Amino acid sequence: MTYVYVLVSGKNDLYYEQALMSTYSLRNLMPDANVVLLVDNKTEDSINSDSLKRAEIKKYVSKIISVQFDEKVSNAERSRLIKTSIPEYIDDDFLYIDCDTIIADDLSEIEKTPYKTAGILDGHVMLDEHIHKKYFLERDKKLGFHGTQAADCNINGGVIFARKGEESKNLFKAWNEAWKYSAYQKHDFHDQSALNEANYRTGLKMRLLDGEWNCQPSHGGLAFLKDAKIIHYYSSEFSGKNYIPYYKLADKELQNRIKTEGKISDDIKKMIDDPKFQFNKVHLINDQRIVSIMQSPIVFTVADIKAKMPWLFNFMEAQFSFFRKIGKKIKK
Repeated sequence: MTYVYVLVSGKNDLYYEQALMSTYSLRNLMPDANVVLLVDNKTEDSINSDSLKRAEIKKYVSKIISVQFDEKVSNAERSRLIKTSIPEYIDDDFLYIDCDTIIADDLSEIEKTPYKTAGILDGHVMLDEHIHKKYFLERDKKLGFHGTQAADCNINGGVIFARKGEESKNLFKAWNEAWKYSAYQKHDFHDQSALNEANYRTGLKMRLLDGEWNCQPSHGGLAFLKDAKIIHYYSSEFSGKNYIPYYKLADKELQNRIKTEGKISDDIKKMIDDPKFQFNKVHLINDQRIVSIMQSPIVFTVADIKAKMPWLFNFMEAQFSFFRKIGKKIKK
């Protein structure tokens, strides 16, 4: 069994630091695991460069495989092209793991999985219950894809199990082709919709693993946290200036410390070694009416008004408060 990471990283991002934490956490729990890091040629050069302090990751991986690209190919393309072609570089059963993860338990049980290819539900729910159902279906329609609707779910691309063999090769070949079409014909560089389309094109053969294999705490994963083997904290969620990470190890300041020091300090290692208890204070919303519109443009517009024109927000709030009071009186 091979545990696979794909890393394409430059000096201005934090993907390397995330990969370093994840591979450290895996190696700490599984000293003898075969951990392979797939990188592009530029990332390989950066790892071998003394000036960028990136050699530390060599301690935690068994092998680094470099893929050559033309200079004109962007980092986003490099990452997706490698990820959708893993069987070309790994001649073994493998578990692919995103870099923005922390390994929380021994993963060797995955070897007993009876499936040939498998993933985990995005958001830990089927399509009808997913908060982004409309978004998924609209994207598929734009791309001419049918995978999400046909499977009645969206499989998350952050953790993928694949047995060596034709089924895996066919899935990844279809994924690579679907992604190239999505990126180069439709200018959509996301890989998850292409993964679900590949599953559809190859006969919906992917099976579903339990949520503990890709615990997504911000997307319904708290129910799986107790038994979580992989915690997927979604670094991309916190790219905006107004986002506060709920997971301490997702914090940019912490990851920038690793970048500056070139290694994981003892205090951060202590956090990684106890990954199920690294949460910041968060505001939980359990009103289904509000949850259902969390991604609505209306919500973000109101948030922008409050930030940029508080006087207008206060006026609007007063008006709505007035009408709600009248509504309650009428209801009574």
